[in-house]
Amino acid sequence: ILVEEKPKSIKLADGKEYKLPPIDMTTLANVEKTMGFGLSQLSSKLESETMITMRNLIYALLKEEQPDLDIDTIGHLITLKEMGEVSRTISEILALS
Repeated sequence: ILVEEKPKSIKLADGKEYKLPPIDMTTLANVEKTMGFGLSQLSSKLESETMITMRNLIYALLKEEQPDLDIDTIGHLITLKEMGEVSRTISEILALS
């Protein structure tokens, strides 16, 4: 029996909790499609284009559960205050993938 992953969420600058999708093949494929490159390139992209890549990755994940959000809205909801928590949450999710 497969154990279902507990849903994760992140709190952004507007004080709201945003639900993150379960990480499965469809989610990961959609993330790649939204970002425009494969997950195997993620580390090098994070080194060379850190903020663009982080914003694209967070947008790609959040749009799975909140399709009405756009990339600029996501960018404005992540201030330096939220960056640490968002980075930890994204790292946890990608470690599972």
